[in-house]
Amino acid sequence: MGIGASILIGVVTVTTWSTAWSDWNLYRTRKVYGGDPDKLAEADLISGSLGIVAALALLAAAVVFIVWLWRVRWNAEMFCRGEHRFTRGWVLGCWLVPVVNLWYPKQVVDDVVAASDPRTDPLTPMLKDVPGTHLVWAWWLTWVAGLVTGNIVQRGVLVGASELGDLRTNVILSSVSALFTSGAAVLAVILIQRIDELQSSRPWVPWWAVGTPQSGFQPPAR
Repeated sequence: MGIGASILIGVVTVTTWSTAWSDWNLYRTRKVYGGDPDKLAEADLISGSLGIVAALALLAAAVVFIVWLWRVRWNAEMFCRGEHRFTRGWVLGCWLVPVVNLWYPKQVVDDVVAASDPRTDPLTPMLKDVPGTHLVWAWWLTWVAGLVTGNIVQRGVLVGASELGDLRTNVILSSVSALFTSGAAVLAVILIQRIDELQSSRPWVPWWAVGTPQSGFQPPAR
């Protein structure tokens, strides 16, 4: 699943740059050909088609990434008894709920990394007390920056920006979004590999078999 997610993340990066190019093409067409309806219709068709492809690629990558994250979260609960900040349902929900999706996913991944690290005591009570990693911070900040700038571009498209100044701003923001998204994609692939390596190197012994946990703790229910 990690390999599949990494490949699809790479595809998303390519489609992001393709849509950035289509925004530039639309701007150039408007600037060079003015009100030529045929040229503008062709540029709009290219932009719309690439936008659909990009959306489908993002959806596929999101599904596979979340399935991978669900599986490594389950493994993390086996390795360490430490309490995660959110229940397992938030592995999916954290991406869908507005506003909280700007920081909840990072905390979900932080806890998975902490529980997966062989250096973390299996009987650690609270995973939020384990220091986070620079890798997760870098990945999340670049992802949020790309997401925010990308949403601004989408709003410009939805309101039908047609003036050259608006289109130029759209092109600049689209390119900035593509840069941040590319950085986030590279870091996401590294993060996937890192978590897989941590879980592969950690002894496959459930935390309740390592020692005697405190009273009241039970193995996670299936």
